[in-house]
Amino acid sequence: MLEKVVSSLPVKGAANTVAVLGATVTPFAAFIPFLVETLASGRQAQRLELMFQELTALMEENTERLKDITDDQYKVVNEAISAAFYTVDQDKIELLKRAASNAFLNPDVVAQLSDPLSRVIRDISTAEAVFVIRNFGYELIVVSGPPLGANTLVIKPNSTEEIILSGLINLGLLYSKKSRWDVVAFEWSPLVVKLIRLLNET
Repeated sequence: MLEKVVSSLPVKGAANTVAVLGATVTPFAAFIPFLVETLASGRQAQRLELMFQELTALMEENTERLKDITDDQYKVVNEAISAAFYTVDQDKIELLKRAASNAFLNPDVVAQLSDPLSRVIRDISTAEAVFVIRNFGYELIVVSGPPLGANTLVIKPNSTEEIILSGLINLGLLYSKKSRWDVVAFEWSPLVVKLIRLLNET
């Protein structure tokens, strides 16, 4: 599976990977050829090459699993690899690598949930992922206002955390469950349990 992706990418060296990035991944490169000659392209090629090497090594160590791979696993792994081409954030690439690895090793994590999980791992930022992992233990999250119970995380209005909260709501990872006239509280979506299993280190 990964071999099919990587075989179309000559990842024997950073320069070759940059060429592939320019030809098939970076839309601007078709119109601005010198873009693929920049230092940024070289750094991106190196980041991706390392990710490919580590995933390939993982699959080579577990070749017996390949014959039993499910459609859900295939989709999430492919989506994680594809998303890596569209980020220069090393921490996000690491999260995508974990998602691909965990989807490959644990079919139950992605079973019947490959579509929503693929969308989330593609679009979630590193800061949002860190927020989820750190704060999943809270039962409720509110912006300003009084806590609705002991296990409530209170977010300051107009803060970075409020921006992150908005992003997680848009991703469908938080939804309004309890409210009063003076406060709206958000609860975690059941999907978050699976997402955390995908993003945790193997």
